[in-house]
Amino acid sequence: MSVVLMTPEQKRVVVNLSADECLYESPHNLPATGPPFSSGTDLYAHMAQSGAIYYYTYAWSMKKGSKSEFNLLSEEDAKKFLIERAGLAGYEHLISKKDEKFEKYFPGIFDEDA
Repeated sequence: MSVVLMTPEQKRVVVNLSADECLYESPHNLPATGPPFSSGTDLYAHMAQSGAIYYYTYAWSMKKGSKSEFNLLSEEDAKKFLIERAGLAGYEHLISKKDEKFEKYFPGIFDEDA
């Protein structure tokens, strides 16, 4: 699925869920088969033809009548999104699956800095 998003500078960014790199995928599960994960927000990274990296979220739902939403994020907001999800999902759970991807886009994002 390809969608055109607009940057604050009014540049068109053509994102594609199948081609772009998923950095965080929300749990997917219908309520009848376990915990009710019938909606969520995923984070993607898109490399434009210019070489610039754009981050965006894809908010989805399995509920009838709901629409999916795409939103561009700044690099800082994308980092905050991941750190927030690490707190919710548990750092070890999130890191064990995606460490290389996180380091590729956000080197040291989960390193202690206190």
